[in-house]
Amino acid sequence: MIAVIVLLPLLLGMLAVALIRSMSKIRYAAIIAGAASLALLPLVNYGTTTLPWLLIAGSDIGVTISLTPLSLMLLSIVLLIGLFVLIYSAGYMESVLDHRRFYLEMLAFEAAMATFAVSGNFITLFIAWEFLSLTSYLLIGFLHNRNSAIRAARKALTIVFIGDLTLIGSIVLFWHVFGTLEFAQIISMAGAVHSIDLYIAVLLLLIAIFTKSAQFPFHEWLIDAMEGPTPVSAYLHSSTMVKAGVFAAILLYPLFAAPDVSWIIFTASAVTLVLSTLAAAREMHVKKVIAYSTIQELSIMMLAISSGAVLAAIYFFFVQSFYKALLFFGSGVAMEATGRENLDEVNGFGARKLAYLSTLFGVLSLAGFVPFSGFFSNTGISSSLTGNLPAYALLSGVAVLTSFYIVRWFSYLSRNDKRSASYAPNYLTMPRSMVYPMAVLAALTLAASAVFFSISTFLSAGSYLSYLPVQSPLSISATDGALFTVLIAVGAVLSYMVYYRRSIKSGIGSLNRIIYTGPIMNWSYHVVAVITSGLSAGISEFDSRLNDFFDSMGITTVRAGYGIRRVSVGSINTYAAIFILGILALFISFYYLVIV
Repeated sequence: MIAVIVLLPLLLGMLAVALIRSMSKIRYAAIIAGAASLALLPLVNYGTTTLPWLLIAGSDIGVTISLTPLSLMLLSIVLLIGLFVLIYSAGYMESVLDHRRFYLEMLAFEAAMATFAVSGNFITLFIAWEFLSLTSYLLIGFLHNRNSAIRAARKALTIVFIGDLTLIGSIVLFWHVFGTLEFAQIISMAGAVHSIDLYIAVLLLLIAIFTKSAQFPFHEWLIDAMEGPTPVSAYLHSSTMVKAGVFAAILLYPLFAAPDVSWIIFTASAVTLVLSTLAAAREMHVKKVIAYSTIQELSIMMLAISSGAVLAAIYFFFVQSFYKALLFFGSGVAMEATGRENLDEVNGFGARKLAYLSTLFGVLSLAGFVPFSGFFSNTGISSSLTGNLPAYALLSGVAVLTSFYIVRWFSYLSRNDKRSASYAPNYLTMPRSMVYPMAVLAALTLAASAVFFSISTFLSAGSYLSYLPVQSPLSISATDGALFTVLIAVGAVLSYMVYYRRSIKSGIGSLNRIIYTGPIMNWSYHVVAVITSGLSAGISEFDSRLNDFFDSMGITTVRAGYGIRRVSVGSINTYAAIFILGILALFISFYYLVIV
C-alpha cells in the first residue's frame, strides 16, 4: 500500500499527460492524483518491507520501505501540503502555457519526497535524494525564458551536487563499517563502533545534510531558488527538499549525538541562524524575506538537534509546514495582484480580506504569538535548551528580530497609498483556488498548537522510535513563555513604528548595508569557483603535457622499431657483420676507458 501511495501521484500524472490534450484539464487531473494518495493514507500500517535488488559479495542489497510514526508524519505533510499547492497552482498558473510539464514535475517532486519519507535504508534514501535534486532543478528553472531562473537552477543543482558526492562517500563507508545499509541495523550498532571510518562517514553525511537544508556555507542557493513559480517556492520550503536534510538528521540522530559531531552542527547552525535572520531584516524582495525565514527555521531545528532537543525539533518541523506554505501563498497573491516583487512597490493587500486575514495568521505564527503554533514551536525549543545558555541567548535575540522583520514584511504589504486603489480590483479578482487554501492553512496553523501536547504520545507508539529521546512530553515554563512573549512584542512594536507608522527615524539604510550578507557569500562562492577552476586548468595542462610526453615516447619507440625491423632481414651475413662491429666497439671502449 505504501508503494502505491508514494508512486500514485507520479503514475496518474504521467497517464494524464499522455491522454489529456486540454491544457486546462491537466490541473484537475493533477489535483485528483494528489487527493487520491492522501485519501489512501489512513489505510497504511506501520512496518518495514524490503524489495530485493542486487546481490553483492553474498549480501542482498534492496530497496527498503519503512513506515514509522516519524515517517508517517512527514508523509502526511508532503501529501497534504502537496494537495494545497496543486489547488493553489490551478489559479496561479492559469496564464502559463506549459501546464503539462509543470504539473508532471510537481507530481514527480511529490513522489520523490514521499519516497524519501518512507526510506528504510541508504539505497532508498539515495534514490529519493537524487530524484529530489533533479525535480527541484527542473522546477526552479521552470521559467526557462528568464536567464535568472536558469542560473538559479544551475546554482541549486551545483551546491546540492556537492552533497550528493559526499553522500555517496558516506554510504560506501557505512557499508565498510557496518556491512549493511539498513537504518535499523546501523542505528543498533552505532554505539558500539568507534572508528575513524565511521567518523568520516558521519562528516560526509553531514555535508550532504548541510547542502540540502541550506546551512552555512551552502545557504545562499535557497534564496536564488525564488526564481521558481510561487507554488514551487511554497512546496519547496514548507514540506519538501529543504527539510530533507533535517529529517535525515532526526532519523539518524544516534550518529550525530556524539559530542565530536554535535558541536559542528551547533556551530554551523548558529552561524546560519545569525546570517539568515539579519538578511531577512533587510531583504526587499517579497518572497526572499520568507525564504530567509526558512533558512532561519532550518538552522533552529538543527540547533535543537545538536543540543538533544529532538522532540521539540520534530514539532517545529511539523507546524512550520503550514504557516510557511501560507506565507508563500500570500506572497503569490500580492505579487500577482500588483505585478511587483519588491516590498516598497507592493501594497493594498487588505483589499482581499480573506487572503489578508489568512496571511496575518501566518505572520503571527512565524513571529511566535500566542496561541498560534509558532509560539509553541519556538518557545518549546527554547524551553528545551534552558540549560544551554549560548543557545538560549541566541534564540532570545532571534525572537526579537523575527517578529521585527515579519511585521515589517506585512506592514509593507498592508499599507495603503495612492496605488492601492488601482490594485484593489486585481486583489478582488484573484481566483478562489488561490485564496481558499490559504484559509484552510490558517485554520491548521492555529489547530496545530494542540499537537504540542500529544506529539510525544504519537511518536512513542510501538518501539519504532525508541532510539530517539521523544518519550517525555514537551512543556513550556511560565517564565519562558512570558519572556518570549515580551521579546516578540518588543520586536513587533518596534517594526510597526518604523515601517508602518514611520514614527521612528532610524538609520535603516546603514543597517541594511551592514547586515546584507548575500553578496559576501556569493563572492565567496565565486572565489572558490575561481580557485577550483584554476586548479582544474593546471591539472588539465599537466595532464596534457604528460600525455604529450608519453605520446612522444611511444612515437620514438615505434620509429626505433621500424628502424630495427629494416635490419632484421634474416641474412646471416648481416647478423655476422653487426656482431663483429659490436665486438670491435667493445674492444675500443675497453681500450680507451681502462687501458689508456
